[in-house]
Amino acid sequence: MKENAGYQSFIKAMRERNLLGLAAAYLVIGFGLVEALDIVGPRLQLSHRIVDVILASLFFGFPIVLAARWIVAGKKAPKAGATGPLLSFLFLFVSCGWLGTRALTGQDGEAMDLGGQVPLVVLMDSHHPSRVYDEETRVANGTNADVLSDVLLDLPIRRQRESIGPDWHRDEEIRRFDPDLIVIHYSGFRQEDSSGPRERLRLFISYFAESDTEFLIYSRQSEEGLRETMDGLLADLDAQHPGLLGRVGVFGLTDYGPPSWRSPLTTNPLKLRVKEILGIS
Repeated sequence: MKENAGYQSFIKAMRERNLLGLAAAYLVIGFGLVEALDIVGPRLQLSHRIVDVILASLFFGFPIVLAARWIVAGKKAPKAGATGPLLSFLFLFVSCGWLGTRALTGQDGEAMDLGGQVPLVVLMDSHHPSRVYDEETRVANGTNADVLSDVLLDLPIRRQRESIGPDWHRDEEIRRFDPDLIVIHYSGFRQEDSSGPRERLRLFISYFAESDTEFLIYSRQSEEGLRETMDGLLADLDAQHPGLLGRVGVFGLTDYGPPSWRSPLTTNPLKLRVKEILGIS
């Protein structure tokens, strides 16, 4: 009976301090900010680490904000028993600290099975409407990379989306990330015209000639035609850096299904290809 009275006293004290309203507002605004950054970040060419740090800060700050409100508002509110608030805030500090740490490390149970080495996959494509395969994605002002990021969501990998185009120039920055795999649209550096050689794509790949980074180039054309084109485009680079072509794979959507990234006929084979490249069982 005494424990029940203490519990009711604690709940009453929370209401008087409006802790639930503060918590709801904090979560709505905080995670709304994270979602907004996750959408506009690639277009502003912001590092994915910015979103990770902000998300971790939200988790770390949540119990601190509530504890501060409890102390400040408690000066004018009736006193509550010490046990309930102490245990509740202790639980919040521990759980939010764990979540914040997870947000910074980006590791999960499956990733730990890989010896702590979580593969980094960079997904690169353009926002230009002619480059986006699906109408639903165009309406949302998204890219193919946004859809592929969701497709690969359940794999034990770190995903980074990068918006590219004719004026994109972050080659060296991406190289410094030392990605395990780069999934990139064959025409991602183009604007209106999709014909002609892809010299900008060739230049980008040349930055990784001395690395171990793998590439997966996708297009709406057939895989055989895309393979032939890429072999010709990179022939001189492969001559200078033997084995480079062996790290450049191709994926032609029309060999599997409709030219869409919202069809399982194309996304399932792509997901399987990514797992094969990274050695994920």
